Amino acid sequence: MTGFRPSLTVSILAFLGSLLILTWLLFSLLAFKTAASDLYAQKGEHARTLLMAFVRLLPDSIPTFPEGIISPDSQASRYIQNIAEESAFSRLTLLDKSGKIILSAGRDGSDPYAPFKDLANAIDGSYILQNGNGMVHLISVMRDDKPVGRAGLLLSLAPEKARLNRSRQILMIYFLFDFILLFGFGSYILSRIVVNPINRLLSATEKITGGQYRQRLKVSGSVELARLANAFNEMASALDNKNQQVLEQLAALERANSELRQAREESLRTEKMASIGLLAAGMAHEIGTPLTSIMGYADLASGEQPDNPAIQDYARRISDDCSRIDRIVRGLLDFSRPRTASGEHADISDVVTSAVELLSQQGIFKQLNLGIEIDEGLPPARCDQHQLQQVIINLLLNSRDATPPGGAITIRACLQTSHIRLDVIDDGAGMPADTMKHVFDPFYTTKPPGKGTGLGLAISARIIEGFGGSITASSAVGEGSCFTALLPLVIREKDGNA
Repeated sequence: MTGFRPSLTVSILAFLGSLLILTWLLFSLLAFKTAASDLYAQKGEHARTLLMAFVRLLPDSIPTFPEGIISPDSQASRYIQNIAEESAFSRLTLLDKSGKIILSAGRDGSDPYAPFKDLANAIDGSYILQNGNGMVHLISVMRDDKPVGRAGLLLSLAPEKARLNRSRQILMIYFLFDFILLFGFGSYILSRIVVNPINRLLSATEKITGGQYRQRLKVSGSVELARLANAFNEMASALDNKNQQVLEQLAALERANSELRQAREESLRTEKMASIGLLAAGMAHEIGTPLTSIMGYADLASGEQPDNPAIQDYARRISDDCSRIDRIVRGLLDFSRPRTASGEHADISDVVTSAVELLSQQGIFKQLNLGIEIDEGLPPARCDQHQLQQVIINLLLNSRDATPPGGAITIRACLQTSHIRLDVIDDGAGMPADTMKHVFDPFYTTKPPGKGTGLGLAISARIIEGFGGSITASSAVGEGSCFTALLPLVIREKDGNA
């Protein structure tokens, strides 16, 4: 038995009326909230301006209660008398550092502590009272960067509330006029362009059930659309259910695949980190003792022949390189632990020059054209100069192994927005795409056994990321490679100090 169904005209009128009412409710709620927020924000800014002007008029030495108070003849007191003429002004109170009143003015009968009521521990800013009738702005009075008192200003929100009420009344009148106009005109138009066409579309529903799926209808709940709804919705519901099932299955498969990939990558990373930690610990133990001996003998040689410049230079170089070995081992130990950005800074030109001088006289570097292109006036980078030197040396050694005799390696440095860009470019053999995917992975190397550990680029990437920067690589087979490091700049304060 078919239940009662309203006519299409009644349904349309009811829907249109409900839609207009709902639209007005949502619009009015949004409008009132926005208007109230804007008015209260303006009020808070006005209170802040008044209070800041008052604080600037205070004497350099703020008295404390009961030894002293602000004189009624002071500029601050006269300023309060001026702003007290505003209708919204309620109370302005100044407390000393102990929370005692040393100046207060306001409407008769108001509490001198009113601006701080229930806000004794509040931070500086604007606050609306719990009853919604007033706004308080609090500010700390500072002398020599130390708080010596607090000032509070209480303003009434009565003008803003009256303004909001007037806006609400105007909006209600507008809605009533708009509702009558739209409701009458819309019902006439919809009855002409909807009801009659829907009756003709009943036959299209039967075609859809017969297999002609190109027919598309929008269905409402009136009596004229009962047969259309029964035929069309059965088909649409079945198709939609099947489609939803397929989409859900695909989404579930994608999530599962993504989780498996992440788990696999995390597992590999964890294993590599553990291996690096064990390797680094062993190296530190085995290298520490002979390294200490080497440094000791270098010091002895330097002490025995203090007047021999060559011996002094050799001893210094030995000590410096031993220190660098020690830093490298410690850096390898740190690779298995998260790094934090260093507070040190380094001159890029000095670090690059020292790294090139260190390597230019060694082995195959004598057969390569090693160039430096550094922009003048580069600001310092926020990084550790010894770790940055290790990165540059690792990149140069990597380029050296890929570049044939007579080839060129270029180091470039320039300022790029908020970073310093450091490029190490070679015209060597280049790398295929498969190698590029793993170039910064620990223990990944294309060198034959015994020629490399696959840790140089991984440690370099770890160091640069610890500075708060990033490192990338680009390469093509036969066209050389370019490793680019973006180093953060030293953040300077307004006075020019780092």
